[in-house]
Amino acid sequence: MKSTPVQSAATPLNQKAGQGRRLFLMGSTYALGTFNDNFFKQAAGLLALSFGFKEIQGEAGMVFAMPFVLFSAWAGWLADRLPKSSIVVWAKALEVLAMCFGAYGLITLNWQFILAMVGTMGLQSTIFSPALNGSIPETVSSAAVPKVNAALKLATTLTILAGIALAGVGLDQVWGQPLLPESIPFGRVFVAGIALLVALLGLAAALFISPSPMADVSRHAKFPWAGPLDSLRDCARLPQDPSLGLTLLAEAYFYLISSLAVFLINDLGKTELHFSFTQTSLLPLALMLGLCAGSMPAGRGSPLSWHKLLMPAGMGMGVGLLLSGLAPWFSPAVRLYWLVAVYLFTGFAGGLYLIPLTSFIQVRPCRFEKGRVLGLSGFMSFTGIIISGSLYNLIAEHALASTGLILAGTASLGFALLLGLCVSRIQKSRLRIDPSLKSNPAAVTLSTSIFNPPKPDHKGSL
Repeated sequence: MKSTPVQSAATPLNQKAGQGRRLFLMGSTYALGTFNDNFFKQAAGLLALSFGFKEIQGEAGMVFAMPFVLFSAWAGWLADRLPKSSIVVWAKALEVLAMCFGAYGLITLNWQFILAMVGTMGLQSTIFSPALNGSIPETVSSAAVPKVNAALKLATTLTILAGIALAGVGLDQVWGQPLLPESIPFGRVFVAGIALLVALLGLAAALFISPSPMADVSRHAKFPWAGPLDSLRDCARLPQDPSLGLTLLAEAYFYLISSLAVFLINDLGKTELHFSFTQTSLLPLALMLGLCAGSMPAGRGSPLSWHKLLMPAGMGMGVGLLLSGLAPWFSPAVRLYWLVAVYLFTGFAGGLYLIPLTSFIQVRPCRFEKGRVLGLSGFMSFTGIIISGSLYNLIAEHALASTGLILAGTASLGFALLLGLCVSRIQKSRLRIDPSLKSNPAAVTLSTSIFNPPKPDHKGSL
């Protein structure tokens, strides 16, 4: 695989300004997309719960995740093969189409159209994610990747927070009701209009993203025709780099447990504790605020800091979820305050857990396979989200949401201990990553592929 990076004649100052502008526009398109994802899904989930359709939450989560499982290998190939800025534009155009489906479905309360919108947004995110995450190590140095990830997580967390919080507020709006028939609540029209407007703003921002002057584009990458089967084959090769394999597994678990937690939190607030739409939306809002706060100290570390943070941060998430399940034991006057405090703590632990993992996964692959590994990351993470949807439906059928949160917290504590044991074994083995690389994070990047390793010569040596 050979590629000649495009050389830029720009001065270092102009180059730095161009990098900043490119990162800002990429981050803006991503943040607007995450706003729409969460704004629309939260609104649809709250409506489903209010009509007694608990299963819609789990089904929507699975429909959103399915494109990642089916098409992540193809999206990773695109990110390695085509300019990432072009991929982003097409992905944002797909988001506009998704929001047209969603607007109609939300206004008419047509669940088929709502689920079609959620699935189209999943496909859009599948295409978008490897292009965005692969562009970060192309644009800045490896040492700066955690800081950029922390800033991006801050921006996207704020938009996720806004989306979750405003969904409940938007559904409660009635000031425009005199303009509509009584059979169509104004809140649903308001939410649909905001979602479509944000999608158009994201597309407009994407059109101004310039190609990276340091992009590595592989012209010889094979197309993964088998899709998810190719992703499974890549999973089987991960033991060749245990550190990369463990970080991908830990990231997948994060998305499984966080997705399950959001389903259970909405159920806890709306169904079990009988909170309003707005009060229920405050609970995942607190979780995301904590995630935002935890991302900041995590961003000051190197791509290797996951070694030290993985187990304690994972245990913090487990303790927080377990404590949130105790909310029904408190008096109604303090339940909301208890849950907000606990979810702030849980989110903080989640930020410490996730940012180092994301940074290592972006930096670790060899330069021509970042898209492939990031596609694999999407495949594994959203397989976890599909599992979370099934788990939520199982819990909703047989137990209260508070019981589900206690079970989720207990499972997280056990998984965190298992991760700590795996880190210890990697550090003691001959495959360990030298901690001295902390002073030179660029050296963390692999020089050869773990998917297509060099074949031994006739003497049996590499």
